[in-house]
Amino acid sequence: MSSTVAPSSDGRGAALRAARAAFADHDWPTVRDRYRAAAAASDDALGTDDLAALATACWWLGLPDESGAANAVVYRRLRTEQPARAGLVALELGFTEVVRGRGDVGAGWLARARRIFDEVPGAPERGYLLALDADLMLAEAGAGSSSSLDEADALARQVWEIGDGTGEPTLQALGLFLLGQVASLRGQAVDAARRWDEAMLTVRTGSVVPEWAGNLYCRMMQVCYELADVRRARHWTDLTEEWCRGHAPAVMFTGICRVHRVQLLVVEGEWARAEEEASRAVREIADLDVVVVAEAHYRMGELHRLRGALDDAERCYRQAHELGRDPLPGLALCHLRRGRVTVAASVLDAALAVVHHPLHRAPLLVAGVEVWLAADDPGRAATCLDELETIAVAYDSPGWRAEAARCRGTALAAAGKAAEAVVLLREARARWHAVGAPYEVARVRADLATALDALGDRDSARRERDSAAAAFSGLGATRDLARLSAQERRAPAPAGITPRELEVLAAVSAGRTNRQAAGHLGISERTIERHLANVYVKTGLSSRTGAVSWARDHDLL
Repeated sequence: MSSTVAPSSDGRGAALRAARAAFADHDWPTVRDRYRAAAAASDDALGTDDLAALATACWWLGLPDESGAANAVVYRRLRTEQPARAGLVALELGFTEVVRGRGDVGAGWLARARRIFDEVPGAPERGYLLALDADLMLAEAGAGSSSSLDEADALARQVWEIGDGTGEPTLQALGLFLLGQVASLRGQAVDAARRWDEAMLTVRTGSVVPEWAGNLYCRMMQVCYELADVRRARHWTDLTEEWCRGHAPAVMFTGICRVHRVQLLVVEGEWARAEEEASRAVREIADLDVVVVAEAHYRMGELHRLRGALDDAERCYRQAHELGRDPLPGLALCHLRRGRVTVAASVLDAALAVVHHPLHRAPLLVAGVEVWLAADDPGRAATCLDELETIAVAYDSPGWRAEAARCRGTALAAAGKAAEAVVLLREARARWHAVGAPYEVARVRADLATALDALGDRDSARRERDSAAAAFSGLGATRDLARLSAQERRAPAPAGITPRELEVLAAVSAGRTNRQAAGHLGISERTIERHLANVYVKTGLSSRTGAVSWARDHDLL
């Protein structure tokens, strides 16, 4: 890289040469050290190109204040003679400040970039501003705005066209990836995957500007996670980690990658390491990316919830929420574990009313099935299930297919259809086992044991329960282990009678009317009638007295 200022001394010249050589090798610590030495050796300021290189090195080192200060000077020097380049510097400054959580400062720089590009609308650098605008429109589209989705599509196409027309691979890759996100929101999963794959092909050639290459690697990891595609998530996380090592320390991108690795470690059952990595990510990028830090707090909340430490989980969810991350569905499941079924249902209802991206709705729907089954609202649970299955098929998502099978199996078991439940639960078990997800497999085994008990297959049920217990114990999933132990202590009811149906029979046997039983159990009178009707069908009886007598004859009451 050339400099606009010649060395004023041998020492300064040597430092500058060393800094430039280090910049070419992406040796960011040496770049910063040598440029600082060159600046100290003379009263003359660094040249504009050298100062820009110093700003870049500081950014890669995770020193945003130093990077920002240098880039602000670069902006002032370029503003008159090279407005397009100055606009790009302003854009980078604005984007950096926004992701740091300093929205007011970031908005000011972005407004400045927008004003400059209005002056030079034909500058190729304007494509980066259009890409940022497309991201903003995609966020609005995810909240249900169809007009924003159309605008995002138009902006993404402009980014691609500028890149294609100028032969700029970075803008080509950005445009393609954005078009993939538009297609995904429209439910065009195949087209979305093609766009993403083509964009990443360009990235992997090394022709994309490193700062944007890292951004696209991180986006690809997020896409795989949203698709619940564990295999592809591993693949892209491995590739991103390898890329980060080539640009070390790459503090920002390494931190983002670390959080995605946490997501995988949780699935893979390496919970202790996941917690360490999440804590490390928070420490390393606390001042760099508020969204990623919020996600790290949420992931720690998930770990605490899975272990049964609900107070710690809720603390982490609150921290995530304070940083702008929606704490759902984790917080709703915490409420459910505490027996706050109504609260859990209400927060999920509110979330589903405003979240429109299918892949963002999927985890809410999974939680919704569990919550509404607990609330004795099988109709609402079925609505969630139908939508979840549609999403799983439309996006050909391995994880959401597995969860849809598990949830449908659980719902069927709750409805007393144990034979049908067993088929789907075995499918879910196989799907999760294939990707190496021990906790998910154990959850399915626990549900499968209940369904097998209802069929009278005690031997198979015991094997499933023993395997689930071993997995929960090894993971430290204490609440799941306690529930499993309680389930094992309960004698399985004949004729496929469910635990809730037994509770209704117990209330009736105590002489309560349907209305009194409903009040006692906290459910509707209509639900009581439905449970009694199910009991009549299963036992072949037709009266409350007969059903209660049957239950007593079978030592159920």
